[in-house]
This record gives sequence, structure tokens and C-alpha cells, in this order.
Amino acid sequence: MQVTASSILALSLLAGVVSQQGHAADNQLNTDLFSLSLDELLDIKVEARKVVEDLQLTPLAVSALSGQQLLMGGHDSLLDASYFLPNIDVTTVGENSGCTHCANITMRGVGQVDPIPTIDPSVGIYVDGVYHARSAGGIVRFLDIDHLEVLRGPQGTLFGKNTIGGAVQVFTNKVAKQQSLSVKADMGEYQRRDIALVWNQPLTSDSGLRLALSKNSRDGFVTRLNGEQEGGQDDFNLLAKYQLILTDALDLTLSYSGQWQQNGSAPAVIEVKNDEASLIRLFNQAASVSGRFMPLQPLQTSQTGFDSAATLGNDNSLSQYAWAATINWQIFPLLNLKSITAYNSMNGVYSRDFDHNPVNIGVTRDWQGSNQRSQEFNLTGQNGSLDWLLGLFAFDEDVAYQADFIFFENLYAALEALPGPLDGSPLNQPTDIGGPGNPLNISLDLDNRYINWLNNQSYALFAQTNWQLDSQWSLTLGGRLTYERKSQQVLGVANVSGVELFRRTAQDPQGAIKKSWRVFSPLVALQYQYRPSMMLYGSASKGFKSGGFNGLPNSPVTAQPFDPEYLTSYELGMRSQWLDNKLRLNLTGFYINHQDMQLRGGQSSEESGLEILIDNVGEARSKGVELEWQAKVNTRLGLSGSLSYIDAEFVDVGSATQVTLDSKLIRTPTWTSSLAFWYRLPLAGQSSVTARLDWAFRSKTYNDVFNSTLAVQKAFSLVNARLSWELNERWNVAAFVTNLTDTQYVIGANDFTQAFGVAERYLAAPRQWGISLTYQF
Repeated sequence: MQVTASSILALSLLAGVVSQQGHAADNQLNTDLFSLSLDELLDIKVEARKVVEDLQLTPLAVSALSGQQLLMGGHDSLLDASYFLPNIDVTTVGENSGCTHCANITMRGVGQVDPIPTIDPSVGIYVDGVYHARSAGGIVRFLDIDHLEVLRGPQGTLFGKNTIGGAVQVFTNKVAKQQSLSVKADMGEYQRRDIALVWNQPLTSDSGLRLALSKNSRDGFVTRLNGEQEGGQDDFNLLAKYQLILTDALDLTLSYSGQWQQNGSAPAVIEVKNDEASLIRLFNQAASVSGRFMPLQPLQTSQTGFDSAATLGNDNSLSQYAWAATINWQIFPLLNLKSITAYNSMNGVYSRDFDHNPVNIGVTRDWQGSNQRSQEFNLTGQNGSLDWLLGLFAFDEDVAYQADFIFFENLYAALEALPGPLDGSPLNQPTDIGGPGNPLNISLDLDNRYINWLNNQSYALFAQTNWQLDSQWSLTLGGRLTYERKSQQVLGVANVSGVELFRRTAQDPQGAIKKSWRVFSPLVALQYQYRPSMMLYGSASKGFKSGGFNGLPNSPVTAQPFDPEYLTSYELGMRSQWLDNKLRLNLTGFYINHQDMQLRGGQSSEESGLEILIDNVGEARSKGVELEWQAKVNTRLGLSGSLSYIDAEFVDVGSATQVTLDSKLIRTPTWTSSLAFWYRLPLAGQSSVTARLDWAFRSKTYNDVFNSTLAVQKAFSLVNARLSWELNERWNVAAFVTNLTDTQYVIGANDFTQAFGVAERYLAAPRQWGISLTYQF
């Protein structure tokens, strides 16, 4: 397991800083973190293998960040934290979405680039052990968080499908035995106004409540010419827990969580245009000849880098709530049963005006609604030198998805208004578009609506054992058998012509599209404790990403389901501490073979010629290394850092239409690194001042599968700074700046210059400053 560059820095940050976590409730506020040894300071327990264990003794590549560290680094969500973690890329916008709450995560070159729910994610998200199946709603705000774990590489044994690239685990604080109340308020640039409250209240000696909530708002930093803004925030978050200790060996925790967002579209601009794009020229030609429509005016580009001429598609909203019941039962001293029963309901909307102009070249609007139910049992035990875990998992999900694409909404009408086909062929036997009633015009009715109804079921039986061979060697074996069953009902309509593009529903003679799979995922790891401060390991594991459906089909060819992706990973790692435990150094090397990749491929049919659909047509191989380190120089100064490298390439692309063997993997920078330091200056009495600086670097990143130069993010660095003044054990005041150097970089980009005439770039936030005030009762 690995700790990240910023991992330990803020653990160190200061006994007196009151975090979102309510550690005061556990009487930890008075602990002088600067007096601790590195061992004590970095004593991080993780649940990467579904049991609580020491980070340094776990043979996996894991980065762990405490809630205090996330707070001190200024990380409100995984999107913010990801820049300071090795070999992970997170964006909300994905491919063609403009979403602000979707989680599109790539680890070690393996990820999801489109939040469409007919395609499953490659990295699993878990909150308090509960799986969140969809990209939409996956960017949760960190609220009352205990710690974050980022597991890199396939986690198919314990976590199952859709962890082919890795898993992200968010753990919130448990109900504490002491009464506490903390209030935190942040104010800053762009009218930032955030407030958070955490209340812990024991009810009896055996029961208690914990409540956390936050309200966050700020203006956007991209301004439209009509006065609207993009990039703002308006959200409310809630987390409530009730714990009942039934006996010394049995306890129950009930939790309810929710997040409600009402934001504008993801902030985007166009800096490059092409007024001679193919569809623009076609529309202008049809408009001029028919005389019924005005040709398009020249496109406008951003003048300041933070302005847009868009007039439509400025809606992002999310309503999501979940409840869970967790039972822990110590049946015998060495035998434990854990049960997690959960339900999650999500409704999300995201839209954008991708031409960013008053003309309607392209507007997209997506709506996703899902209800998921899950049940998991974990039975753990110990028998002499053998630790073991048996698990059972069941998952059922219903999803409704509607996608509206409005491209050149008057193009079809302009073609219908022409006297005949553009090539002069007869209207009763046309060989080109144009003319009233010409069936070839249908292909350019680009105002389309697609509706999907999905049902996904997954069942798994899994086991893992850790056998202590002697005082130094241990062997881990694991396996998971998964059965999946999925169905899709889908309807596609061309709205202007009223033509039904494709239909497969339960009421049709063929019925819904159905597919099922049965997959076994194994793991083996050998661990060697060379000395108390150094552990070496090697592992081999397999994982898979579930198959799915083409969610935007126009024909039986494009309505075909596709099969799972498979990945085999090999790792060698070292977890070590040096210099009398003043330096922690963790190193991991990996090799990945990624097969049956789900890429857009081409198939030919007699009726419609070449058609494009998602199919299992690719294979890639990757190798790389990840280094993370932390050092405590003295009682006042601490340092940490990371460096990662990956060499990823396609070795087979089959019939894929968007990539070649020379293509670079999307959202996979070759180099990532980070560096952080903190320094604490004690003052009179209980007060102190602490300074913290975080730096992150990423090399060139390709944001689209075409590797377009207009969608490339060049290498860049990001710097955050924070100055904190702890007045006493109750009061803390801090000033902070994010993106200190005001670097302009993107979280996504698309190049549509050839067909639509625009290249859009989704912007990350510019430099922003703020102050934070915390009071702990």
C-alpha cells in the first residue's frame, strides 16, 4: 500500500486545527501531532482488503488521505484531490457532457470517458462500503470524512466488476461517545459562502446520533454575454447516522445521506473556430438555395479566456439520497460477520451549448435516473497462521436515461425546402440529399432523442486468505465468481421528421436486448517482511469491466451489446521506513495487459453500409512505477512527495474507427508528481501558526481519443497554499489560495472543428483566495 504525496502532510497539520471530522469528540484535539514520531504520525489504518490493517503491511498500491489532510490541502472533492495523487485522472465532463457532478476516473490508463449509463465505469466508487454504480452523482463533496483510500490496479477479488482500473473508498466518521459540535465557515472570491456543521450527540450509553450538513455557494468564473455564468456552485449536503450497541459483540449503524445541486453547465469556452466546417457549409448552402433560412453568422470565440457567447444548455442539477444499515457481529472472538444493506436513488441532469454561440449548432441535454439496491455479507476469521474472508454480494439496479441532441435544428427543414437533390438526381430515385420527401434527408435530421430503460443485476461469491508461512513470509490467495445479467429497452426518434430511428422494448416481438456473463477473477500475492521497517511483495491479479449496450442506436447493427473488458496486472512493491523512522519510502512497479477494450468500431451492413458502434476491439499494454515518500525533519517541519511514470500503448485496435496503434491513451499523462511541506511556529500559550504549500505537476494529457492537438492539455503545475492560526483548542482562523500561480488548464476538451466548426475547452478554476473560520464546542 502507498501513501500519497500530500498524504501525510496534513496529518501533521496541527493539533489545534479543527477539521470536518469531529476528532474533538474522541478527545484528540489536545494531541500534539508535532511531538509524535513518524511511526505514530503515519499510523494509518485502511480497509483496502475489507479488514482494518496497517497501511505499510498491505500488499496493494493504495494512497490514503485523512479527513484532516483533505481539509488542509483545500480538497473539497475527489476532483480537487486527484491532482496530488499518483497515476489517477478525474474529470466531471467526460466525453460530450458538460456535467459538473459526474465522476469519470482513469487510473494507470484505464478509465471511463463518457458518463452514459449504458457503459459501466472502470473505477469503482464506494462510500462507507456501499458501491455507487453510476458516473452521474459520483463527485460527492467531502463531508465529515474520516479518510479517503485510492486503490490502484484491478480490485476484482474483493470489490468485483468495474474495478478494473482501481477503486476509490470514502469513509465518513463514526458516531463517537462524546458530545461535540463544530461549525466552519468559508468566505472568499467569486462570492464564496460555505458553511458546515458537525454535531455528535450520545443518547444513552449504548446509542448515539451524528449529523453533518453543509451549504456551499459561489459565482461562476465564465460569464456568458447574456449575463449567465458557468462554473458556479450551489449545493446542500447531508449525512446523518444513528448507532445502537446491542451487546458488546453486536452493533447496528443506520445512515442517511443526500446531496442536492443546482449548478450551471461546466465552464467552457471556444478559442478556435472553423466557419468552413462541413456541416456549416452544407447548412449555409441549403439555407441560401431554399431561401427559407438565414445562413449562419461567423462564429464568435472567447476574447478573454473566460467569456462565452452561449445562450442555451446551462443546466446541471442533481438530487441524490441513500440509506444504509450496517451490522457488525463478533460471533466468536476470532469470527466476525459484517452486513451492509443499502439503497441509492439518483436523478441528475446535465446539459451544454457546445458551440458556445448564439446560433444553434449543437446543444445536448442528458437526464439519468437510477435506483440501486445492494446487499453484502463479509465473514472474517482467523485460525492460527491463517486469516480468511468469505463474502457474498448482490446488486440490482434500474436506470432510465434520456439523451437529447439538437444539432443544426433547421438543417433537415432546409433540405426539405430544396427543389430537389443537390446532385440533380430525380427525386423519386435520389442519390443525394435534398428535396421534399427525400428519404436520404433523414440521416441529417440531427434533432434526436434516445430513451433507454436498463436493468442490471450482479451476484458474486468471493474469498481471500492470508497464510503466514513463517515469521517473514506470507501468501495471499483470492478469487471472486461473478454472475451478471443485463437488459436494455431503447427507443430512438428523429424529432423534426418524426421518424423512429430504432426501437427494442419489452412490447416488441423481439423483446428487450439481453446479455449475461459469468467471470472468475483471481489474485495471488507473496509478501516478505525483510525487516520490521521494510516489506516487499509481488502480486498478480485479474479484473473485468462489465459489458453493456450502445445507448444511441440507429439500427439493429448499432444496437448490439458488447462484452466485458479484461485486465491482468502484475505488481512488485516495497514499503519501507529509513533514517531511524524519519523517512517513509514506498515504491511500486506494475505491468498491465488490457484486453477486449470497449472502443468505437465499424461494422458494415447491406442496408446502411458502415455503421459505428461500441465493440470489444482493442488491446493495450502499460508499465510504470510509482514512488511516494514522507519525511518528518523535526518537530516543526515535514515534507512529502510523489513521482509516477507510465508507458501505455495500444498493441491491437482491430476495427476501431477512432484510434490507431500510434494513438496515445486518453487522460493518461506520462508523468505526475507532487511535493508538499508544512511548517509550524508555536506562539504564546496554546496558539500557533502553520504554513502549508502543495505543488503538483502533470505532463501532456490527451483529452480525446483522436489525440487532437486542439484538445491537448500541455504540461502544467498547480500550487495551493494555506496559512493557519490556531488561537486555542476551540478557535482556528486560516487564509488559503488555490491555484496560486493562476495557471489556466482544462479538465476536458473536444475538437469538433471539422464537422461543427468549434473546439471546446472545459476550464478548471483560476486562482481563488478565501478565509476559513472554525469554532469547536
